[in-house]
Amino acid sequence: MHPPTTIHNFIEKRHSITFKLAWSTFIICLCALQFGYHLAELNAPGDVLSCHFHKPGPADSYNDTIWYQFGRNQCIPMSEQGVAYITTSFTVGGLLVSVLLGSTSISMDYGRKPLLLGSSSFFVLGSLLMILANNIWIMNLGRLFNGIGCGSALTISPILINELTPINHRGLMGAIMQIAVSVGIFLAQLVSYFFSNDQQWRIVFVFAFGIALVQLVGLFTIPESPKWLILNNADVVTATEILTELRTDHSTIEHEIEHWKHLTFGPIKETSEVSPLLQRHNSTVSVCSSVSSRQSLEPPAVTIYDFIFTRKYRHQFIAVVLIMTGQQLSGMNAITYYGVKILNTVFNHHGSGGGNRVLVLTCAFSVVNMISSTVVAPLIDRIGRKPLLLASVATCGICSLVLAIGIPNKYDIAVITACYGFIIGFAIGLGPIPFLMISELTGHEVVSLAQSFGTVTNWTSNMIIAFMFPLLQNLIGGVVFYIFSVICLVYFVAFWFKIPETKGIHHVVEVWRDYD
Repeated sequence: MHPPTTIHNFIEKRHSITFKLAWSTFIICLCALQFGYHLAELNAPGDVLSCHFHKPGPADSYNDTIWYQFGRNQCIPMSEQGVAYITTSFTVGGLLVSVLLGSTSISMDYGRKPLLLGSSSFFVLGSLLMILANNIWIMNLGRLFNGIGCGSALTISPILINELTPINHRGLMGAIMQIAVSVGIFLAQLVSYFFSNDQQWRIVFVFAFGIALVQLVGLFTIPESPKWLILNNADVVTATEILTELRTDHSTIEHEIEHWKHLTFGPIKETSEVSPLLQRHNSTVSVCSSVSSRQSLEPPAVTIYDFIFTRKYRHQFIAVVLIMTGQQLSGMNAITYYGVKILNTVFNHHGSGGGNRVLVLTCAFSVVNMISSTVVAPLIDRIGRKPLLLASVATCGICSLVLAIGIPNKYDIAVITACYGFIIGFAIGLGPIPFLMISELTGHEVVSLAQSFGTVTNWTSNMIIAFMFPLLQNLIGGVVFYIFSVICLVYFVAFWFKIPETKGIHHVVEVWRDYD
């Protein structure tokens, strides 16, 4: 005789990972993989595609290639400023769509899955434009479309994963997003290693097109968020059917749905009665009351102004800003974007590519990042979010201090060790946790706004680092990392006092109970 399922043991229930959950997470995480891929796709082939450097390919001449037969140029002449434009247009696209999603109710009105389908369509179109580009304008447009795809996907993907996943696996599934970014960066570098020549550089974008196409098709096989269906459409029937494929213990489904129904505002008017679906899946479970398949709900209209300035959301707003800006301003992307330049100053190599030793080291960065992200993924639900965030920002701060001392003094071993330490430190907390925590820190009525606003601040911080770091490095050299040390110290203190633990907590009221 099993004890009756209650709301309390529903929250504490430890589900296994079903095939449907694993498959859905994989398809959704292709968004993050494409983000990583597009971040790194121009690193190796940039000089070749911009006509700054010529490297022979496998054919006798470019005229013998399929690209020539289709009228594609061998390269696209552009200045260094032009190269900067196509790099920046990606972040501009991401920022623009993040602002759009943050200032409207699109994600609440249309659902998570349709927006991901739209994002994937932009990935497909953007990659196709880059494959076919014969001038800088089409290349810029392709990068812009890929940025739009990433901006939308990075806003919606964490929400959908969180709403599909049982509580005991949310840390793991959320961390897989960061692993996917790492895999994307590594994959782009690996593909570029083989195809960065005069004849084959477009193949780098062919791979991106293939990944986007796989995701676009795969999205038709995954479910919509059952939580969104309850809150927006009150579609209990469809939500129940989805949860039976996502939960290993069907006895908790009724209580999970009841919990979501309690998050709604105003009375629920029943329009038609349905048979308890759960009885078809588990004879020991019944739905306590008949509910409508389509019920009228009117969720409160919360604006971005309300989220930023209303006292009710003050703690949530501050927490979102802290974790999302901290992820970028800690300095990780200074190493991601400019690792070759940093190491060149230590090993005294010059030129855009540096020596072989530098190339091997920078390629290894992505491998270490990928391994670290994979190792830490199962620990997020065991150790908790806040301890890992604190350990992460502390590690990044210490490694920044070592870099600030080691780079000007050419302490090569210390610099290499600090770079790897920085990457590992970032991977254990600041990498995977911020996007995961937003939906855990905010109320359901503002989670989409919070995710969008957080993504805007994240993209903006990303652009600041990408633009300011090379200027500061040219001005003051390696001591620029003292700035990152101070920033990390500030964020450590802020995280300590302003970020609550969310592990295993199901309701936002409980998350902020000790902070009100």
